[in-house]
Amino acid sequence: MSRPKWISSERVTAGGPSPHRRRRLNRPGYRCWLPRGCESYLSPLLGEFPMTIRLRRPSRVIALATALLCGLAAVPLTASAASAASPVCISGTIQYDYQSAEEGTAKPTRTKPLRKARVELIGAEKSTDTPHALNAVGLTDTSGNYNLCYTPTTTTSLSSVSVKVWAYNNLWRVVDESTNKYIAWQTAAISDVTGNRNIGVVKPAASTSRPFHIFDTLFTLWSNRANPTSECWSAQESDSSACSPLMVYWGESTSPNASYDGYDNRMYVYGAAADTEHAILHEGGHFLMNRLYGGKSPLVQNCRQHFVPWVSSETCAWSEGFADAVAAYLLGDSRYVHPDGTSERFTYGASWQVGDQVQGNVGGSLLDLWRGVDNGMAKTLTALTTQRPDTFSGYFNTVRPSANPPLSTGADALSKLAPHTIDYGPALAGNGTYYTLTDGGGLAVELTNSCTSGSTVVLAARDTSRGSQRWKFDANPDATVRITNGCAQPLTLTAGTDVGNPVTAQAFGSANAYQKWTVAKANGTLKLTNPQTGFVLDINGKTISAGTAVTTVWSGNANSQSWAALP
Repeated sequence: MSRPKWISSERVTAGGPSPHRRRRLNRPGYRCWLPRGCESYLSPLLGEFPMTIRLRRPSRVIALATALLCGLAAVPLTASAASAASPVCISGTIQYDYQSAEEGTAKPTRTKPLRKARVELIGAEKSTDTPHALNAVGLTDTSGNYNLCYTPTTTTSLSSVSVKVWAYNNLWRVVDESTNKYIAWQTAAISDVTGNRNIGVVKPAASTSRPFHIFDTLFTLWSNRANPTSECWSAQESDSSACSPLMVYWGESTSPNASYDGYDNRMYVYGAAADTEHAILHEGGHFLMNRLYGGKSPLVQNCRQHFVPWVSSETCAWSEGFADAVAAYLLGDSRYVHPDGTSERFTYGASWQVGDQVQGNVGGSLLDLWRGVDNGMAKTLTALTTQRPDTFSGYFNTVRPSANPPLSTGADALSKLAPHTIDYGPALAGNGTYYTLTDGGGLAVELTNSCTSGSTVVLAARDTSRGSQRWKFDANPDATVRITNGCAQPLTLTAGTDVGNPVTAQAFGSANAYQKWTVAKANGTLKLTNPQTGFVLDINGKTISAGTAVTTVWSGNANSQSWAALP
């Protein structure tokens, strides 16, 4: 099995089977608070707009970084003669261009509307006035449209007016990490405006549009959050005026990288990582889990470097697999897309390991449950607001049956896990079903000489039409099992007499102790032990590849000793 490309702790390298990671960045534990009072409360989603973003280090206080100026125009206490003027209304549509990694390595330029972004009028009534914020503020709709009105107080028209667009609303916002300012862009000013004026479709320069792509993509996550009680990210927060916002820090970089910091509860996106909506929604999925869990992300182990097809830990695979599944579900596929446009599907195969410690197996299982059993992910999100599992096993075996209403853990649900090499079902012995035995790489246990008795057992490319690759578990009277293949003259899996001896397939003998096995389940996989020797089924050497001999060795923690029974 070839090794996935290593990803450093500082960046995600484009390409490779991938590995994206969830890690703590090399930053002190920043904390943020947003002062109120800059302008009047407008709506829960629009919210109050902060003047600055304040950052504080535990070890010392750093200088306040000026984020933006509210600059809301003061309304005179006494109106002039022009106060009876009609409103000036500016309307239009905000769009942005982006490079679509989802469409492959060519990354063609596509255009989308900018949804739920803050917009405000900047203008001047007289030609001698300095343009300033006119306190006409709103949000774009789901088509990027807006309509903002201002009534002049000293004239009957506006000498100049433009629209300022922010990657900001009350629930998520994007900050330029280099300046600590919210991302913003302003349209060209128009002059001598009265009445209603539609300025049509406007877009920021393509070279500056990546943070707007991040912002807009997160609308897709928020609009599928399954919270009917408030506009907040989860039902843990019922007051729409006091939601916990998602802070995203953005920076241009030649090293594409996307991450979520569970300590600071922030997203970080750099460079071409903004081109892949899978990466944006994956990291946003970590934030969503944090909100579902009441602000307490699950603790994870062995997760600093993790790979889609490889074992990390139960906790890491659950956290990362959930984020993978959220992104893929919202985008209508079953894959992760890298910044360079390459992708990998959540399908067990070459280079993969088995069980629920593999994030790709967890992510693929969740997707198949949501699409094939649960009619969406909303029921899972609702269940996670009351129970907070640390592992996929905890989710499937505890959260699902106790959900209101319960989510299936029966045969229909188990069948969605099996292709992803996870088995939480009943014992296999006695069900009469033939399986493919695999311990990784998408390979299958079979005989070297087809169905000849005494043949050694090796790994080979999976072919469910071959009886020499199909194995059935039957119970023995002494609580062990025998494992017999589907050859015309069935042959039984037989352990060697000493450690490292090859496993063979021989005619069944009821008194043959080397043909008896015990089955123990862990992490959704099987460990097969021959009681006569005490050795467990494994492979010869450390490389899972076609032609590798199957053997028995001392029990250990190697994933090659974990077996899955594929349908």
